[in-house]
Amino acid sequence: MIQGIHTAVQGMTSLMQKQDQIANNLANINTTGFKQSGVFTKAYHKYLDNDERKVFANRQLKTDEVFIDYREGPMKKTGATLDLMIKGSGFFTVMTPNGVRYTRNGNFSLDDGGYLVTADGYRVLGKDEYIKFDELKHQIMINEDGEVFHGEESRGRLRIADFKKPYRLVREGNSLFRPQLPDNPEVQSPGFAIQQGYLEGSNSNVVKNMVEMISAFRNYEADQKALHAQNETLDKAVNQVGRVG
Repeated sequence: MIQGIHTAVQGMTSLMQKQDQIANNLANINTTGFKQSGVFTKAYHKYLDNDERKVFANRQLKTDEVFIDYREGPMKKTGATLDLMIKGSGFFTVMTPNGVRYTRNGNFSLDDGGYLVTADGYRVLGKDEYIKFDELKHQIMINEDGEVFHGEESRGRLRIADFKKPYRLVREGNSLFRPQLPDNPEVQSPGFAIQQGYLEGSNSNVVKNMVEMISAFRNYEADQKALHAQNETLDKAVNQVGRVG
């Protein structure tokens, strides 16, 4: 009975973590470049030593890993000159106060110094240096290879970074990522095309996440009922069984 209570509580804890991920996915339906996440749950079975015929000595149910779905989001046309989308594999590279970070959010603009920056003011990195415009006299054009032109003059090429798959990246908020481990260097993207005047929408699916939320809630209720049943049985075993009349 104690084991049953323990298992039910672990199941409820895992489902609460899943609900947190689903809620975050739904909250970022309209966030540019957002990548939805989910959880893997594992059941670990520990056997009694030297006797494989006996039942499990301990069962442990827990969240094994939170994963990020890096599939490309929908293309949204904005027509804005500095709205960019990466079609294919790779990330824009930006400089933050905490160092170099990576993002799929191409909602860029120019700051007071003429630098290409993110919506949070972080400078966008080019292959050699920051992308900067001393003064705007001509139209800004960005080709599929990421080269930035001011009229006929090239102002550099965007630094599009990629990593070995499966990605081992950590989400930092504001659509930013960083490598999970220091020995995970950038690699050349196997193929991408920059689309000017477009943004990548969130890949979070409303219907799928709502269905998963309802399913997780019902499973949570089932675990809760199992917990109450185990508790009532334990109460009877302690307070009623063996009572002297």
